[in-house]
Amino acid sequence: MISLWRSAVAASCPDELALRAYSSRLLGGDPSLVLHGGGNTSIKLGENGATVVYVKGTGSDLAQVEASSFTPLRLDGVTQVLVRPDMDNAAMMQALDACLARRPAPRPSIETLMHGGLPFRCVEHTHADAVLAAMNVDDIERVHAEVYGERAPLVPYHHSGHALACACMNAFNSHRRTRNTIGLILAFHGLVAFGDDVRSSYENMIELVTRAEDYLRARGAWDVFETAHAASPAASQSLAAMHDEINTVAGAPLVMQIGSDPQCLAFARRDDLADIAQQGPATPQHAVYTRRVPLMGRDVQTYAARYREYLDASLGKAASRLMDAAPRIVLDPDAGVIAFGTTAREATMALEMYQHDIAIITRASAHGRYRAAPAAAIALAEFEYGGYAAKQKINSK
Repeated sequence: MISLWRSAVAASCPDELALRAYSSRLLGGDPSLVLHGGGNTSIKLGENGATVVYVKGTGSDLAQVEASSFTPLRLDGVTQVLVRPDMDNAAMMQALDACLARRPAPRPSIETLMHGGLPFRCVEHTHADAVLAAMNVDDIERVHAEVYGERAPLVPYHHSGHALACACMNAFNSHRRTRNTIGLILAFHGLVAFGDDVRSSYENMIELVTRAEDYLRARGAWDVFETAHAASPAASQSLAAMHDEINTVAGAPLVMQIGSDPQCLAFARRDDLADIAQQGPATPQHAVYTRRVPLMGRDVQTYAARYREYLDASLGKAASRLMDAAPRIVLDPDAGVIAFGTTAREATMALEMYQHDIAIITRASAHGRYRAAPAAAIALAEFEYGGYAAKQKINSK
């Protein structure tokens, strides 16, 4: 991965917050690092005798952020929230609201505590495809040691928010042996890089992603399979009945998008699809749009019954019943990847995220045995990060 930093552009930034926004756009403009509002960055600045941590706020696209997109919070208040024991994310967000340095301000990011706790002026967090492709395998500890070692300690998977921030601090404090540490690898999630100025922090992110890319290339695990055989015209014509069934299970009409590019078709025709496609997405955040597993074939009712069992077991029936059990991704050897969403935008996002999952799963499977996060963790992400169906039902009451 090449650094896109341009000194002339950086020199034109009027202050450090504007410079932070500039480097954030460099990261956000690369879909192999973040997708659809994912990822966040921060900088700590001295103001009126205190330290304020500016974290990219919730709801803004990293590719388009400006200085106004960052949420200013008093660092002393953020660190006090971080050390509280056993805090759920609802309580955390309420406590962070009280830490705002001024109002109005964007809603604080769920990752604010992680940014505030790490002892560096600048922090960046992405969901880099290459890192997930290198790390999402059975023997993650061995691969991590080979690729990163002390350069970026490994953090076991935790749900975003208070739990993940605490895990990051534990990993940093436990494993940072030298000044060579420039980041953290977050299992089934992505990575964090940091530094004491904007450029070094940004370029530390580039280095960590490049290490993963180099590892994959060295093992012949970079190229993603394609097929020369086109989709079957008859396949798309026969999707109407399945679409109707999915709408019925969803309880609302869903928009359909079809991805029939050579990579989608090649993936949908893999012999080992029943294994690799049923592990889960590359990161639980993708399940917000794609669901944990795709439907393989056209048997919507059997899929829905099994998905309901998974939601019930992972979330409990009270929460599970707020969500529908309809698939959002269908893998079909004739059509490719078929994506569904409650709006055209969500269907497009589901398709795009699954296309990234295809690349990640393919590369991971080429150097190891692909693994996703535990099923219960993915279900929690589906419900808490997105929960579109749940929110619609709750808001309609």
